[in-house]
Amino acid sequence: MNGSEKLLELAKAQIGYQEKAGAAGLDDPDANAGQNNYTKYSRDVDSWGLMGCQGQPWCCTYQFWLEAKTFGTEKALEHFCMTRQTYKGYHCFSTYQAFERKGRTSSRPQVGALIVFTYEHIGRVTAVRNGRVYTNEGNTSALYGDRNGGTVKEKSYALNDPNIKGYCLIDYDGETEVPGAETGIPFGQIRVFQNWLNTWYGNLLKRECGAVLEADGRFGPRTRQAALVVWKDILNRLYGKKIPLSGERFDEKCKEAAGTALVRYGSKGTLVVLAEGFLAEKGIYLGNIDGIFGTGMEEAVRRFQTDHLLETDGVIGRNTWTGLFAI
Repeated sequence: MNGSEKLLELAKAQIGYQEKAGAAGLDDPDANAGQNNYTKYSRDVDSWGLMGCQGQPWCCTYQFWLEAKTFGTEKALEHFCMTRQTYKGYHCFSTYQAFERKGRTSSRPQVGALIVFTYEHIGRVTAVRNGRVYTNEGNTSALYGDRNGGTVKEKSYALNDPNIKGYCLIDYDGETEVPGAETGIPFGQIRVFQNWLNTWYGNLLKRECGAVLEADGRFGPRTRQAALVVWKDILNRLYGKKIPLSGERFDEKCKEAAGTALVRYGSKGTLVVLAEGFLAEKGIYLGNIDGIFGTGMEEAVRRFQTDHLLETDGVIGRNTWTGLFAI
């Protein structure tokens, strides 16, 4: 199966997914259905270090998600005629214009192409036959011309439909899907985490670790050491501890101090960011690296605690911090 076939298979599997009333139940196709434009698609694009625009119309974000899930983020950006710096894969007309500048738009559809409508909506071409173009679309409904419905559906239109603005053509020739592309490999989240540490604690990292981090999306020994240095610094400054900043292990002094650094639902700040980074690295937390301990973080903490035979209370205390920092 080539890459475009794999992408269309993934799109078909999304049919019936309902947008959510809030951030809960994002992975369940039916749970917490509502009209607030919360989706797993926006969450995941955010986690890859791009703008998922959670809470906003998501038809275009959904199409980029399909691309990145199949080919990986960097190849998806290439397919969308964008870079990380120019990314606007959340906006239909901006996406069309990016393809237009590269000479990749057409009035004739191809299977796998993006279909863009004049009422600012976008879908994916799944078939062309008998004078009609068949599509897979997000943020739509069964109604004709509905650009802000709440689900993923298959639809079809006459080829001469005046509301079709044009097609964005993607060259899939010879391309195959990337095994595990953007599934369980949190490069985007870790890159955001590394950049966050560099931005807010760059001087501390230069002094204690010799340099800021390379934002390579990989949670290696240097990123782990940087996180530990920042954690110790917070405990010393905000909790009155006296933990030496040197050393690469979460030692007994760290474990003793960790009991006072409780982080739970509603908490905000650096300690939350550190926990988000570790849980993202373990493939448990898929949300934003934003320092806000919400329901997604609480679910991730509980899962981590269950997996490590810890008290499943959703609170990060001594034992959970020890487990997170364990090498």
